[in-house]
Amino acid sequence: MKAESLLQSITSDFPQLQWKKYRVLTHGWDHVVVVLDEGIVFRFPKWKGYRDRVQNEIQLLKYLKKRLSVGIPEYTYVARDKSFAGYAMLSGRELTCSRFRRLSPSEKDAVARQLAGFISALHATPKGIIDRYGIRGKSQVELYEEVVRSTREFLFPRFRKDDIRRAEEYFGELKEALSHDYSNVLVHNDLAPEHILWEHNGKHINIIDFSDRVFGDPAIDLSELLEYGPGLAEQVLKLYSGEKDDQMLRRARLYFRRTPLWIMKDSMDGLPCTFEQGYAMFKRRFRA
Repeated sequence: MKAESLLQSITSDFPQLQWKKYRVLTHGWDHVVVVLDEGIVFRFPKWKGYRDRVQNEIQLLKYLKKRLSVGIPEYTYVARDKSFAGYAMLSGRELTCSRFRRLSPSEKDAVARQLAGFISALHATPKGIIDRYGIRGKSQVELYEEVVRSTREFLFPRFRKDDIRRAEEYFGELKEALSHDYSNVLVHNDLAPEHILWEHNGKHINIIDFSDRVFGDPAIDLSELLEYGPGLAEQVLKLYSGEKDDQMLRRARLYFRRTPLWIMKDSMDGLPCTFEQGYAMFKRRFRA
C-alpha cells in the first residue's frame, strides 16, 4: 500500500479532514497505519480476513467502551466501503519494558490494577455478544498440534541438538498443561507492550489493537505481560476478578515461550519478521 493511495482514500471518504503532517507505519503484521497530525489514526487492513472483520471490531469496541475503565479506540471515521477506519489518537506512549522499569512502585501498582480491571471486564463479556460480533474460537489443543507440526517440519532442520531437546521437552509440558479444564472467554490476544499506552501525567493506561481478539483461554492475556518480568503478571492475576484455575499462570508462561516458535515460522511465510528475531527470543525464553 502506497502512502499516496492511502491518503487519497482518506480524502475521498472524509473531505472535511485537513492535515499538515502524516506518518505511515507499515511494520505491523495486520494493518498499515496512517497518523494525521498526531491526532487521528487510520488503520488499513493488509489481509482480506482482517478487512472482513473491521465492522465487527468497531461494534464490539462501542459495546466495550461503556464497560471498561481504560481507554480504547473509538472509531468515528468509517470508510463507505467499510475497508478502513479511523479514531482519535489515544494519549500515552508505548509501555516498553524499559519505560515500565523506570516507573515508581506506586505507578507500577497503578498499571497492575488497571490491567487487572481491563482483562476482568473484557473476560466477563457475555457469550451472546461474542457470537453477535463474530468472534471466532481458538482451540489451544489445535494450536498445540499446529505448533508441534510446524516446528518439527520447518524449524528443527535449522536448530541445534540442544534446541530440539528443549523444544520437545516444552511440547510435553504444554500438552500436559492443556489437559486441565478451563473456560474460554473473550481475550484481547495480543496484550503486548506495544499495545499498552502509559499516560504519565494522568497515571492511566490505554489499550489499542483488538484485531486479534478471540474466544479463548483467559491465560493468553497474562502471557505477554511476562515480557515485563514475572512480577506484573503475578500481581495482575491476584487482582483478577474473573474465574481462575490453579494452572492459569503456568499456561500463561507456556504461551509466552511459544511466541518465538510462531515468529520463526511466520518469517518463512513472508510476514514482517525475521528468523533471527525469533531465534534470539527463543534463546532468551528457552535457555534462561
